[in-house]
Amino acid sequence: MEDIQNKKGDFDFKIDKVGVENIQHPFYIKKKDGNVIETIGNFSMSVSLEKYLKGINMSRLPIILSELYVDKWKMENYKEDTEFVLKKICEKLESKDSYFDIKFKYFLAKSAPVSKFEGLMPYECKIESALNKEKDKFDMILTVEVPITTLCPCSKAISEYSAHNQRGYVVVSVRYNGEIHIEDIISMIEEVGSCELYPILKRIDEKYVTEKAYENPRFVEDIVRLAAKKLYDNKNITWFKISSHHQESIHPHDAYAVIEINK
Repeated sequence: MEDIQNKKGDFDFKIDKVGVENIQHPFYIKKKDGNVIETIGNFSMSVSLEKYLKGINMSRLPIILSELYVDKWKMENYKEDTEFVLKKICEKLESKDSYFDIKFKYFLAKSAPVSKFEGLMPYECKIESALNKEKDKFDMILTVEVPITTLCPCSKAISEYSAHNQRGYVVVSVRYNGEIHIEDIISMIEEVGSCELYPILKRIDEKYVTEKAYENPRFVEDIVRLAAKKLYDNKNITWFKISSHHQESIHPHDAYAVIEINK
């Protein structure tokens, strides 16, 4: 059969990235406590394409993903395991550049603060990675979104009772040396909010979280600064970007703040 995509010629431009995206596929990931869980990832896989080649062998990309799953490949050391996949992509598609991204939900068991009822808390995560095989240059960014509760310091200060509060979403992206776990990022962020979110709350827990938030008011500016201090003090982290978006309960708009630091 004629193979159009392998046709060679002068096609004017090199393509920086070409591949497949929005592949829904299960995969395994190892938690900090050593347990392995299965979740669903949204995968993007791509390579660069030289200008003398018409196309790539695109079907090889989902085949790689399928083979990884059959072989029980898992995310354990995020950097080592993504680099392994990137090298496999370069090899199978005969390319010097490869890209491998995953978006996924990461579930952690979390107990209510007083009643101790346990439920599963979902966190949105993303891993973005790239490899230039010729230069042996590898890059990976881990991103975690952590929902929190924030209570307005100004509202508390000017009101005789109560204060407005809202849900905030803190998105942290990091580059790092050594090893970092998703749980490490989550812990840093949940510690700086007015209060954490919990999947299950009984009345006694609602009382606790309401009062805790009231005693720990935070502006959006406070959140990013406090979180940035924790990220900056972590010796493994070499670069980070943190953004916090708060869904204002008394306004039709959101409040947000961003800090980015290359250490």
